[in-house]
Amino acid sequence: MNIKEALQKTIQQLKQANIATYHIDALLILKDTIKKDDVYVLTNPQKELNDRQIEEIERLTNKRKLRYPMAYITHSKEFYGLEFYVDDRVLIPRPETELIVDVTLKIASDIKNPKIVDIGTGSGCIAITLSKLLDTHITASDISKEALNVAKLNAKRLDADISLINANGLDFLKNGIDIITTNPPYVLENEYELLSEDVKFEPKIALIPPSGNGFIEDLIEKAKQLTKWLIMEIGPSQLKIIKNSRYIYKIIRDFSNKERVAVFKF
Repeated sequence: MNIKEALQKTIQQLKQANIATYHIDALLILKDTIKKDDVYVLTNPQKELNDRQIEEIERLTNKRKLRYPMAYITHSKEFYGLEFYVDDRVLIPRPETELIVDVTLKIASDIKNPKIVDIGTGSGCIAITLSKLLDTHITASDISKEALNVAKLNAKRLDADISLINANGLDFLKNGIDIITTNPPYVLENEYELLSEDVKFEPKIALIPPSGNGFIEDLIEKAKQLTKWLIMEIGPSQLKIIKNSRYIYKIIRDFSNKERVAVFKF
């Protein structure tokens, strides 16, 4: 089987499985397997594949047919222009989370040597991006040791100045912090079942808060004792709590016009 035949077969299989992005995903699977770029794949259609490559393409195609996320298959996700390693130990970085970086950069520009802490860092995408763009040290924490191993890998690959701490919430912090950033778990139990099958492959601990909206309320309450600014990604179920807070400074909408990032000033 050559490259052209493998690509056509993969496209057809993913299309039959109702994968909306079947063409792009098929190309990514092929590229990831043979370790070549788009140009090589498209300009060498007659290149024969070996048995190992054919078996690997079939294996990855079958995983994708089950809605296993492409980012986990390729172990790669772009965030704010940087390429991050990801696997099923961490949440996949999303474009809307880049809004946290946007706001933080703007606020930090008015602070000399800003002290910034990222809570629930996961892959480290927020902390690492801020560290590189601000050329400063960032502290990042996560309750999951497995997630921290991924963040450590990304920090090394991207040469970022961050320290990683295994901790739950804000309990490890002392006051004197300028900005706390976080993309906390905010999907409620009843909302989880409505998520797409792709998302359900992501770690549940990064999606569902342990005590529902009480977790978010506690986060806000503790943050006001520790920091001047709290920048937090949110979902629709948190809007009432957040809009009723005396400390809410701004709510930013994402590209779908959904209220997505809450900015608190204490």
